[in-house]
Amino acid sequence: MTSLTLEVVKSPFNQPVSVWKLQPEKGEYIIGRSPTNDIVIVDPYASRKHAKIFYRDGKWFIEDLGSTNGTVVDGEPVEDKPVELKDGSEIVIGLTVLRVKYEEEEE
Repeated sequence: MTSLTLEVVKSPFNQPVSVWKLQPEKGEYIIGRSPTNDIVIVDPYASRKHAKIFYRDGKWFIEDLGSTNGTVVDGEPVEDKPVELKDGSEIVIGLTVLRVKYEEEEE
């Protein structure tokens, strides 16, 4: 099983939490501005429920949830289908940049 760490590498806003560890067992995580999300991004350009990161078939993916300003992974917009996240991928949500890091877990 591979866990995923998300780290804020750039944010012009005061982002209190800057690292999240995502576990495959949970299945999916919602990212956005709303305090009820799994991953809260303090960024007025992020939608309340902006994107979803999920684990399927041994891989991590991100899907835009119809956000106003869109989601970008490695310079490419995430549009009508989920995009696989690779180790080192950069996700842009609003003006916030997050970096993906994979960590292999012991079985």
